Amino acid sequence: MKRKFHHPAPSERALNGPQYWRSLDELSATPGFKEQLAREFPEGAANLDGVDRRQFVKIMAASFALGGIGLAGCRRPEANILPYGKSVEGVIPGLPLYFATAMPLRNSAVPLLAETHQGRPTKVEGNPSYAPHGGGSSLFAQASILDLYDPDRATTHTKGGAAINNAAVSDLLAKISATYSANSGAGLAFLAEDSSSPTRARLLAKLKQKFPQATWAQYEPVSDEAPVAAARAAFGKDVKPLYRFAKAKRVVSLDADFLSCESGSLYYAREFSKARKVTKPTDPMNRLYVAESGFTLTGGMADHRLRLASSHMLALAASLANQATGTNAFASLAAGLDINPKWVEECAADLRAHRGESLVVAGAHLPVAVHVLAYQINAALGNVGHTVDFVAIQPSEAASIETLASAIKAGSVKTLVVLGGNPAYNAPADLDWTALQKSVPEVVRYGYYVDETSAVAGAHIAATHYLEAWGDARTSDGTIVPIQPMILPLFNGFTELEVIARILGEENADPYSLVHATISGLVSGDVEKAFRQFLHDGVLADSAYPAVAVAFNLATAGAALSAAPKAAAVSKDSLEVRFVADHKTDDGRFANTGWLQECPDPITKITWDNVILVSPRLGKELGITPKGNALQITRVEEADFV
Repeated sequence: MKRKFHHPAPSERALNGPQYWRSLDELSATPGFKEQLAREFPEGAANLDGVDRRQFVKIMAASFALGGIGLAGCRRPEANILPYGKSVEGVIPGLPLYFATAMPLRNSAVPLLAETHQGRPTKVEGNPSYAPHGGGSSLFAQASILDLYDPDRATTHTKGGAAINNAAVSDLLAKISATYSANSGAGLAFLAEDSSSPTRARLLAKLKQKFPQATWAQYEPVSDEAPVAAARAAFGKDVKPLYRFAKAKRVVSLDADFLSCESGSLYYAREFSKARKVTKPTDPMNRLYVAESGFTLTGGMADHRLRLASSHMLALAASLANQATGTNAFASLAAGLDINPKWVEECAADLRAHRGESLVVAGAHLPVAVHVLAYQINAALGNVGHTVDFVAIQPSEAASIETLASAIKAGSVKTLVVLGGNPAYNAPADLDWTALQKSVPEVVRYGYYVDETSAVAGAHIAATHYLEAWGDARTSDGTIVPIQPMILPLFNGFTELEVIARILGEENADPYSLVHATISGLVSGDVEKAFRQFLHDGVLADSAYPAVAVAFNLATAGAALSAAPKAAAVSKDSLEVRFVADHKTDDGRFANTGWLQECPDPITKITWDNVILVSPRLGKELGITPKGNALQITRVEEADFV
């Protein structure tokens, strides 16, 4: 049934308050005024008596559209407003233009193709030129375009709370360079995030030559790569593992979520899927054993899954090493393992039956000893060179944040330069970093946000987004990829390379020139042609880390194993709490992206929340029972979570 609406006639409408006229012509209702009024509005707009809602919307659509242009908030360029006297090369109006770039994250990067419209980046996808990823990209890469336009990012440089321009920032960095050039850098310290940039590595080598007494420290709140110390202890070389899951018929994961959270997970997920793809009944399929402390995407794919606390992974690895290698050398480390022994026996037997076709992977967060045992199993079963390669890497000589904290406490740090990160928020609590940073006479903070670390810094330098900066990086296998800007810095920010170069006193601190110089030293022949090809393809050909031959050294490995701590028993009265990176916000650096916050957790499907997860068994022991859609806590004491 259609509803009928009564539209009151003008005589029925009550006039509230006094009437006003815009002119004497309107008051007198002259013929000329009426004619002008009729021409001012679209046809039919002058007669609204009895108009229905559809006609009203049609009449007002044009007015709303024109009004929207004025309210769209488009930023008018303040300079360089020039018409196209000649069309820009490669630009077709209305069609997108694509550029190769990469999103850096800790010690790796995701090669990307960025889509731009009229000079503005709007979308990113994986770069198909990088074969290991097959054109894939990560959740963080997809959302990174929103970070570029984040209204909460740092938009100005400040010193002492007052805004300063780029020239003042350059003067500030030049002053630091001049001050510490005289004493070889004594009193100067840096705290930076991890980076795979070859250009930063080159500048860092120069920095250590010019300021040999300066402290360079690096800190990341989470780790997604196996510790280099483990490979050094096992093989006596600075190498890291690259797993070839496509060649592995049997895979054992020791608390390693290699399908989602570990470095190289984009590549590993594709490789693992190749060995698991079945198109006909006779096709073979790999088998996955997973021992983990929390339910993960990798655990969800497991054929055999074992619940085990992270602190007990060392005992499990030792027990597995004893049975897989046929020795009893690690019996002391395996003591106290409280699981069904059949799980280890069957797993070890399956590994032995697939020598050279099996693989044992340990989680990046686990202690060095666990990785050493995983390497021992792989070496003993002949997996090295088949299902796992070890590639040579440049050793990091960076100090830890604990070492830097000790130097600050001793009063030997007079100027601290914080490059990225947010240590005042995520540094180890026992360091009390906020108080430490306040005690340093001069603190210069380079960051993308004005956050907790900026609040206790004397100067803040606004950072650029990777889509508005020149740079370079390495993927997980070492391939060098370019980071090239899609747009000029929206807020005149600095790149990290530029900050370091200006402190070094480089004559040319332009980031493009710095990257060009790095690549020029790595290629032969026509340098300009090679550099253009590098930018076009988004990868530097044949730049991956070289694989090297390694041999397990039981003598040096024994020292690392003997220093491993023994695991304590875990119960409701002695809980083990593990903090892990979030699937949506990582270590918190992407927490300001609402699109990511809206993505459901792949395991719990929870959005916009960070929760404590406990197993049903522990919940029952603690008196936490489900009640409807919520939890009812009947008996939980504070000591239970200490």
